[in-house]
This record gives sequence, C-alpha cells and structure tokens, in this order.
Amino acid sequence: MKSNLVSAILLCGLMCLTGVASAADPKPRQTRGRADEVLTELTDTGRNLEAKYEQKRSAIKAEIEAALPTIDARDKAALLAALKAEAVPAQEVWTKAKALDKLRGKEGVVRFLQEQLKYAPQMVADFEGQLQRALALPDDDAGKAKAVESAQKRLDLRKKEADALPGQIEKAQTETQQAKAELPQAIMDYDAAVKALDRARDQTRRLLDTMSLEPHLAGGKLDTQLVTLLILTEESPRYLAQFAQRGPEREKLVDQLLSDTPLMMQMLIADGAYWGKYAEAMAIYTAIQKASPRANEGVFQRLALAVALEHAVPMTQNNPVAATGDPVFIDPVKRYLSYEKWYLDGELDPTFKDQSVWNLRMVVDGGCPDAIYVWGRQMLRNYRPDMTTHDGDTGRYVNVVDAEVQYGSGDVKYDKPELQFMQNILANGGICGRRAFFGRFILRSFGVPTVARPEPGHATLACWEPGGWQTYLGGHWGGRDPFSDKGPRIGSLGRDLNFLQITRAREDPRGFMKVKRAQWIGDLAGEKPVYGSCATDDPGFWYGVSLIEQQRVIDGLNGVSSPNARQAATAAPQVAIPEAERMATVDRSGVITIPAAACSKPTHSTKNLFKGSFREAITFMPSNLGGMQLHYSRYAQESDTFEYTFDAPKGGKYQLTARVVTPDWDQSLYVQANGGKEVEMPLPYTLGMWQATQPVVVELVKGKNTLTLRGPAKVAVRDFILTPL
Repeated sequence: MKSNLVSAILLCGLMCLTGVASAADPKPRQTRGRADEVLTELTDTGRNLEAKYEQKRSAIKAEIEAALPTIDARDKAALLAALKAEAVPAQEVWTKAKALDKLRGKEGVVRFLQEQLKYAPQMVADFEGQLQRALALPDDDAGKAKAVESAQKRLDLRKKEADALPGQIEKAQTETQQAKAELPQAIMDYDAAVKALDRARDQTRRLLDTMSLEPHLAGGKLDTQLVTLLILTEESPRYLAQFAQRGPEREKLVDQLLSDTPLMMQMLIADGAYWGKYAEAMAIYTAIQKASPRANEGVFQRLALAVALEHAVPMTQNNPVAATGDPVFIDPVKRYLSYEKWYLDGELDPTFKDQSVWNLRMVVDGGCPDAIYVWGRQMLRNYRPDMTTHDGDTGRYVNVVDAEVQYGSGDVKYDKPELQFMQNILANGGICGRRAFFGRFILRSFGVPTVARPEPGHATLACWEPGGWQTYLGGHWGGRDPFSDKGPRIGSLGRDLNFLQITRAREDPRGFMKVKRAQWIGDLAGEKPVYGSCATDDPGFWYGVSLIEQQRVIDGLNGVSSPNARQAATAAPQVAIPEAERMATVDRSGVITIPAAACSKPTHSTKNLFKGSFREAITFMPSNLGGMQLHYSRYAQESDTFEYTFDAPKGGKYQLTARVVTPDWDQSLYVQANGGKEVEMPLPYTLGMWQATQPVVVELVKGKNTLTLRGPAKVAVRDFILTPL
C-alpha cells in the first residue's frame, strides 16, 4: 500500500483534471440509445399530451431563464482561463508525488526480500522433494528422465535465487538509506507544489465568488423548475406522450412524477434514468411499491428507486447456454424483492443498509439470475468462509478472485453449457475480463457497490469500501501519468479519475448539490458535458463552475481516504485451532472421524512462493458447518502435503470418505497410509456446496497410523471418515 501522503495525490494534485459525472459508471444519466428506439405513431390523445408537455416545458424554461443572472462574457472567459491554468501546478504535484512515492517504496523492497529469505529454505526443500519423487519413479517409466531433468533444473534455479537473496537485501538496504537521506527534500518539493496548486485554485474560486451565483447553487430556489425541465427535456414531450397515450394509468404515472419534486430530485441526483426513460422508471418504481409495503421508506425506498432507474431499459439476463427456456430479461420487481429478502434474512453485507440510491444502482445492475447470486454467497461461505467475515472490509469478498480464479485462458474451452457463466469462471479461470466479471459478481452477491474499471489493455474493477472506493485486480487510481502524451488523455484514465472524484464529492450531500445544480443549468443551457481536463473539449461556463465547486467540496472534507490499489488476496490470518478439532474420535462401531484441522503436519496455515509473491498453500479456518476446515489452495504444490496421525482400534481395511467443497471438476487427492502405495481419491464436483466423496479403501494397522494427502486440487475439507470393512 502506498503512504498516506502520496495516497492524497489523487485527491489533491489531480482534482483539477477530473470531472463530475462517472464515465466509469456503465449507465450514467444520458440519452444514449434513444436514437435507435422506434417511434410509435401518436394518437389524437398522444398529440394532445405532447402539446401539454411541450407547453409545460416552454413555460418552465422561460421562468428559469428569467431567474438566472446575466454574466458578462469577459468574466466567463476569465473564470474558464483560470480553471485551465490549474493544470500546470497540478502536473507539478503529480511529478513530485511520483518521485516521493518512489523513495518511500524502497523500504517495501527490503521487507519483501527479507520475507523471501525467510521462506527460502522451505522453497528449496519443496523442490528437493519434487526431485526425489522424480528419482523414485520406476526405471522403466518413459517419462522418468525428462521428469528428473526438469526437477533438477527447477531446484538449481531456486537454489541460485536463494543464494542471491542476501546480496539483494544488502543492496536494497543501501538504496533505502540513500532514499531516506533524499526524503526530506522530496517532501519539501511536494509540499511546495501542493501550495502552488492551492494558490491557483484560490484565485479561481475568488473569481467565481465575485459572480454572486451562491443563491442559485446553494439556495435551491429553482430546484422544482430545474428538475422538472430536465426530465421533460431528457425524456422529451414526444416520448412521454408515446408512453402516456397507452392508457389513463400511464398518463397518471407521468403526472405523478412531474408533480413530485423530491422524487425527481432523487432521480437526478442519482444520475437519472437509463436512456432518460423516466416514465418507464416511474412505472417500475410504482410496481415495486405495490409489490412490497416496505419499498416506501429507508433503504428499501432507495433500493426500489435504484432498481427502477437502472432497469428502465430492460436488462438481458445472462443464462447458461443450454438454458434456452430461461427468461430473456431480468424482472426488475423480482430483482428488488430478492434483495429485500436477502437483506431481511441477514445475507447481505451490513453496509448495505446505508447505501445511497446512486451506490445501490451499482449493486442491482448485474446480469445474472437472482438464483446465481444466492449460489455465489453460499459457495463463498462454504468454500472460503474466511472471505465473508463482516469486519468492515467490504473488499474482502474480491480476494476470492486472486485466491481461487486461475489466471489464463487455456481452460476456458472446457466451459460447460449447462453451467452459468460465473460457475464456469470459478472452475476454468480466465484472463483479466473474466476475473473482473467474477469479482463484480461476488460483490453484488453480498450487496456491495462495484463498477467496471478499464485500464489500457486490461480490465479491472473498483468497489465501495467504508473509507472510500478502492481499485482491485489492477493498478492504482489513474493508471498512467495523465500528463504524458503517451498516456490516454481520455478513455480509461479519464473515466478512472472522474469516477474517483465524484465518489469523494458525494460524501458531502449538501456541498454536492451545488455541483449538480451547476450541471443541470449547464445541461439546460445546451453545454456539452465535460467531466474534466482529460476530455478533448474545454468546459462551458456552467460545467466549469461545477468542476470548481466539486473540487471545493473535496477540499472541505475532513480527512483523506486512501485510494490505493488492492491487487492480491490478503493472507488469511493464523487461526487458533481448538483442541476438540485436533483429535480424532472413534465411535462404538469403530468408525474413526478425523477433523480436517487435526493435522500432525502442518500444524498451522502455510504459504509458498508463486511467481514472485507469497501465496497460501494450506489454510485452516472456521467452517460454516461449525468447527474448523482445511483449505487446499490452487497455489499449493505437490510437495504441500498434509498428514494425520491417529490411533486405530484394530488393523485392516477401511473405507475412507471426506466431506468436501470443490469449485472444479476432474480433481483428486492422493492418500497414502503409513508410507504405503498412494491411492487416488476422486473428488466430486460439488459446485461449491458440501458433499461426501465416494469411498476408497486404505489399510490401517492397530494402534498408531499416519495418513498423508496431497494434491494438486482446489478443495475445502471438513473431516475424514474411516469405516472398518
């Protein structure tokens, strides 16, 4: 994680770059797609309605134009010039912050190398074990020579890497000492750049404050006229009439909407209805409130409105390829009722109850059937319960991607048509896009807001956390240097930074209203929306005002959130294993039950080195069945064995079964009793649910026995059962 000082770069040094509407949000308020919609012939009733709505729009527009102040063109030009001039000191802040960040990162290099040195003996021992297993292959095995050669090469490489670590640590420590010496000056340079940017912003704000716009931005005297006119403009009298002419009930819905200022305000603050379909959103919202009496207040009212706005255009449902009879579109009322039930049942993250309409839109916009979100929660609670703890870290759910979704597209060809897309991703992995899809899916399953976050040549995601939105599966906010000609001036970078700023400004609802009112007036003045200097166009006057006010809101917030990248699953904490989970038991019939956590080796969670990072191998964690379970990771190697030492009441053959959870098919564990021949123990494909394995036969001796198991496999185990034959 980056230092707090440098984390503030994006909230201090770059805000002159960023805009106010979320281009990262897949469906912000806009009218895209309307041009492709087929117009329906208006009836006489429809034409009368269109004339009524047009007359209302014209009258309100005249009222607003009469009430707004007249501002001299030279004053407008001066304000926009001052806003544009902020880019020069902002670039200096960015440059100095990068230099500071580089110096601070030196200590992290030392810590990482020291951790590698700590695990180097284990790493070498693992590869020595692989070599010994290759040497133990029968001499007539055709693949023995190649296996031995390959194992020897890997072992030699790991020994070379381990031998080089002390020298690398010494070099890194020297560089760290040099960085510490340079750090005070770097901090001074950064502080000076920030002060210069602050002076430029103060100049811009003084110009704005002389224009006496505060009553119009903060007072809200024109709110009713503004929001009504915006809806009449975005939906247009023509489309409203097309909707309303289909019956008195539809006409009544439009009238109710246009007379409900608080509701229209809620809609527009949440970036409006998808495609500008406010009448359709009103119909969905009304239907939800009829279906549930809870949808009239609190989180349920906000949820109902979020669903209505997001599903104003029917959303295609992502069905299994083989499920040709499933619904084509998501039913918005059922989508609402599902989340309502899940919340009442305690299935969602506790933070769900406090989310705004805008945030909830980024929960309910998924294309999966509701039943698959149920599956996602059950799967994670069975397979990785350590990633479902409600500890305030809503991003913990995303860690399942790095931990369980393999990177690579080689197995995508094995996707099963009868499985839903997310189930196939969990089984077969994928590259950036599929992994990001799964991350957003699991967040939605628990009611956590999430957005797609493209980077140049990469797909990632961001998710809401109590301390601010965080990035996952990619780089930090901003990606590349926004001042570089080689970096994207618009596109992924602009969306990234625009989104970050708007999330921060929304933390102050009162201050954010100034931003929205400036935007609304700009929309009605015909200005092209400009969301920051990463766009190709300079802002018009009112959009320029919105940028200035938004930055003022952010600067006025107490504290600074830390918008850092979260790129890998955090290691599971060591969990104390209760004594009851460390002992095998024998019932009257001689059936032996061995808790999965009763390992004699290892006795605690382990990890190993995988492509330059330390990843979990064997992890012990509390189970949703009660007690503890063992998780055998996709990062575990063949040398990551686990053993159980126990007493058997009598010798002879036993049937061995286990209670397991698996996310993939065609897997096995390999079990060895007392150093004898390995027996393959096929694992069922449980789709993330608990299930017993088919029995295999092992031979035990009376008294002390040792069972040794290994993969490779992705599996969670609750216990092993040995039944005498």
